[in-house]
Amino acid sequence: MSEFPSNLTRLDRLLRRLYPGLTQGILEKLLRTKKILVDGKPAKSSTRIESEEQLRILVDLAAYITPESKPAKRIMTVSKEDLKWAESLIMWEDDDLIALNKPQGLAVQGGTGTKRHLDAIMKVYNPQARLVHRIDKDTSGVLVMAKTIPMAQYLTHLFANHGVEKIYRAIVEGNVRPAQGVIDFPIGKEMVGNKEKMVVNGPHARPAETKYMLRKKLDTFSLVDCWPKSGRTHQIRVHLSESGWPIVGDYKYGATIKNQTLHLHAYQLSFPLQDGGKMVITAPLSEHMADMMRHFGADPDKIE
Repeated sequence: MSEFPSNLTRLDRLLRRLYPGLTQGILEKLLRTKKILVDGKPAKSSTRIESEEQLRILVDLAAYITPESKPAKRIMTVSKEDLKWAESLIMWEDDDLIALNKPQGLAVQGGTGTKRHLDAIMKVYNPQARLVHRIDKDTSGVLVMAKTIPMAQYLTHLFANHGVEKIYRAIVEGNVRPAQGVIDFPIGKEMVGNKEKMVVNGPHARPAETKYMLRKKLDTFSLVDCWPKSGRTHQIRVHLSESGWPIVGDYKYGATIKNQTLHLHAYQLSFPLQDGGKMVITAPLSEHMADMMRHFGADPDKIE
């Protein structure tokens, strides 16, 4: 999960923090016309959310902020080193979009306590760059940004309507058996002790489905690919853990090997293009995952 307060955040407060100058009136109109969705469904300003991955915004909110309504705000300082480093993350760029391989540990967007994030850095690289989806701070991998409003609207619509196929690659504890299948435990947010987390079969559980396939045995670990059909918060993490295969470094959901970072990677995105073609973007594994594979004699570049 990205940098959110420990308690759930009201939707309107979050959006107005992310888009200073967005009035409550305009926000309410966008909500009434179903331009902003939470978990794929129409939302209210009072809807409380835990993860920015739950959000699907079908319009470019920046376009609804008039210059005179924009308040003065503190701009994140972006160094030349940060900018050069961010440019090195770019895997593809054309007139319409940018695709990056986001590293583990970097927040996609600002929030409470977040002083460094990819959105601000990329705005210096190209002021027209717009986020159309998000991945968690501790997840690495493919992140796409639009460079034009039409492409932003198109991609946002695809993400909101399951028009993008996502493949996540994870290293998990244990031997995965059977080698492929579908995990369909319903999941939802519940209080566990004094904290909220996603659990299966709770009072607020909703249908969720994840297809998985074993790619490589790594001694007592396994490399698996996952295709999440639904988009619940922490879906892959919960489904793998509940199946007996917690992701290495995922201590929130049952990992036992100490001193590890999360081994979860947004490996590939594919989606149709407006001209009838297809875009497939694949991100090489993050270095900590590649190192673990090499430790067990596997080549991270030769996994079919």
